[in-house]
Amino acid sequence: MPSSSSSTAVPEEIEQWLVLGKQALWVEDFSGTCQRECFCASCFHAFCTHCCWFHHEPTIHMVFPVAADAAGRGVYATHGPDGCRVHPDFVEDVLAAQDYATRLPWDAFCLLCGTAFAAAACPDHHRHHHDPSLPDAVLRVERRGGRHCVRCTGSEWWFPYVEQILDDPVEDDGDEQLLPVMTRRPGSCKQCGDPDTGYLIAVCSSSCSESYRRDLAGRRQRREVRQAARAAAGAQAKQLIDGLRISNS
Repeated sequence: MPSSSSSTAVPEEIEQWLVLGKQALWVEDFSGTCQRECFCASCFHAFCTHCCWFHHEPTIHMVFPVAADAAGRGVYATHGPDGCRVHPDFVEDVLAAQDYATRLPWDAFCLLCGTAFAAAACPDHHRHHHDPSLPDAVLRVERRGGRHCVRCTGSEWWFPYVEQILDDPVEDDGDEQLLPVMTRRPGSCKQCGDPDTGYLIAVCSSSCSESYRRDLAGRRQRREVRQAARAAAGAQAKQLIDGLRISNS
């Protein structure tokens, strides 16, 4: 299992979810979008069925399908078969005010679900979909130079489980970094990209296996050097500030 400096204790079952989530992130191309297409009258919330369907389970919640017309307005049933209104005014006002037309690009990934989604469509994903006793494992994803990157500090509890598939940073502001996902096509070699490797084999040869381990060690070493440099700079800055305070006192 990955070694982590985090104090978060990870149960074995959750580690298995993280391993599966990493595999899903590895092959995810983030080409999909979310679109609000239902309204939950129990939660007073419009949602996309891509990842939120089970939270708004229709056997428990009052869920109504909603489409968008050419002008982007919500289209939904207002009267039942008996001619009676389906929604009271206060519910219909909220329902009609939601955005059902905008397609929201996937810019988040949940390692526990193994699913990409739009953060704007599911802003409280972890709270709604997972046991609150579990730590949050939602990754922020941004596109840079044609690549999808994870924004993180490198100190997150889940980082040791995904660092193998994250490349050197394309941005580093001294606190957070943007680390590109080294996307792999399903069934291909994770080192050379040979498309005929097979789904059950990660690398196509012993030489690729050795190269993969060497490259991974190199990326890890460079991250540790950057982290040490940031820590040293932070310590120097603290000493300077403390010195100024003493001199001004």
